[in-house]
Parts: sequence; structure tokens; C-alpha cells
Amino acid sequence: MSFTYAPPSGAVAPLQRIGSFADFQATVDRSFVPLKVSSQRAHHFSAAVRAATLRGFSLVEIAAVPHVVERTRKLLGETTTEPAYKASLMLEGTGYICQDGHDVVLKPGDVAVYDTTRPYTLVFDDHMRTIVAMFPKRLVDLADDRVARLTATALGRDDTLGEMVGSVLAQLAGRLQLVTASTGWRLARNAVDLVTILLRDQLGEERTGLPAERLENVLAYIEAHLGDPDLSPTTIADAHYISVRSLHLLFKHTEVSVSSYIRTRRLERCRTDLADPALAGETVAGIATRWSFADAAHFSRTFKATYGETPSEFRARLR
Repeated sequence: MSFTYAPPSGAVAPLQRIGSFADFQATVDRSFVPLKVSSQRAHHFSAAVRAATLRGFSLVEIAAVPHVVERTRKLLGETTTEPAYKASLMLEGTGYICQDGHDVVLKPGDVAVYDTTRPYTLVFDDHMRTIVAMFPKRLVDLADDRVARLTATALGRDDTLGEMVGSVLAQLAGRLQLVTASTGWRLARNAVDLVTILLRDQLGEERTGLPAERLENVLAYIEAHLGDPDLSPTTIADAHYISVRSLHLLFKHTEVSVSSYIRTRRLERCRTDLADPALAGETVAGIATRWSFADAAHFSRTFKATYGETPSEFRARLR
């Protein structure tokens, strides 16, 4: 992919020099999730970082000398933040990444996605510069097993869509803190949506037969009708001219039932709306009703059972 990084015009937050390797380790941990960082030049380490965080969305630009980053199994157990994906854009140098049995050498302009809930390794053998966005999995309407097909691969290489994702990440870097919380959140959501579109596009190339394509159509239908209180296995099956039994068979490999998938996606939509500063004036009950939770008390109990806090507690924590 041909990609030239051009810093956005106007005021841009500068990269801040990191004083030591220990400071770099602390900055990485604070910006993302617990990670093991190592370098053969730890005593002569140099790096610069700029970062912005907004309601669970983190955007970090890093320039550094050679180093290795590992997300180990031990560190997985030390994470208290919600499950997240990372999308990275190489700007300078190269980076080797491996996860889920995949590995790839990323070149400038390459975009890759990886999962913070499973081990991964990043190796940078030369001076590098990269932009990394980390965002909650709930913002991506794709099942984990589908995203896992594409982790640690160069997404959209020699493709216009991949270049668009890279351009958006580059333009966002250093800018989130320069806009209002509401606008910044919208920009962040747009970036995540574009990454999701890229993932869907890449998954489309992997279709191996009618069942996979039919399941994708069913999932898209569910997503478009989550606010319909009449959405059910029966209405979904009828809309796709298949039996309810056939519908359940389609979901067999997803390891979740149709009803559970619908409930989970509705909860995730509620959680996303509760985190949206543009919807701060809406009541919890109003948001729940929008996504077909008619009983506010039942919604609150279900939300807490799933996420460990009530909708109101979740909303208050993000203010």
C-alpha cells in the first residue's frame, strides 16, 4: 500500500519525550493494558509518546528505538479493564506481530488488529513510529471467533479501504483532546466503525460456502432490528425463508444461542449509548426501551449480572 503520513493541519499535541525505559514501560501500561516491554538498549532507551483517552477509546502515537512488547498469559489475569481490540497503523520502520497462530511483518501504511484478551507479541527491530487505537469489543458487532481469523494480519494491504482506515487513524492522532467530549466520541466511534467495515470486508473474502454467507446475512438482519421488540428466532427465520431449526443450526458454531446473541447485542448497544456524552440527557429507562428492554428493573439486573455494575453506576463512572 502506498501511504504517506501527513500530520493534520492546525494545533496538534506534540509527542512527549520519555525520560527512561522504566517510564516508557509505565506509559505503555497506563495507555493500554498490562504489558511486558523489553529492550537490549534499556539503559540507552529513547522514546516519545502522545496519547488521548476518551470514554474507553485510547489513541496513542509512539516513536521509539528497538524493543519487544508481550501480552503474556500471566498478564491477562492482571487486567481490570473491559475486553478490547487494538488497531495499529505503522508509520515508520517495521513491526513483527503474532497472535492466534498468525504472524506478519507490518510495513509503513499497514493496519493490523489484535485482541487484548489473548497473548500476543510485537517486535520492533529498528526505530519505529506507530499509531495504536484501543477500543472496547462492545463497539464491534462481530463475534470474537470471526475477528480472530484476521488478528495479526496486514488488513487491506494494497486496498483503498485499508488506506482509508490508516488515514483516519493518522488524522485522529493528537486531536481527540482538542475537541469537545461529544465530538471526540463521535470521531472515535467513526474510526471504530471504519475498522469494523474493514474487518467485514476482509471476512467476506473468506466465505467458503452458503452457510457462512447465510449466517452473516442473519447477523446483519439482527443488527438492523435490535430495536424491534418482536425480534425473535421465529421472525428471523421467517425473514430468511428458513426453519427455526435451521436457524439454530447456523448458530451452532458460534457457541451461543440465537436468543443469547440478541440479548448480548442489545446490552452492548445500551452500554454504548450510556457511554455517549451526546445522550447524557436521556434516562437509563429511555435507552433501555430503545433497545427493547421494556422492564427497567429487569434491564438493570441483567446489566449488572453481565458487567458487574448497574447502568447508573456505569454511566456515573464515565463522567
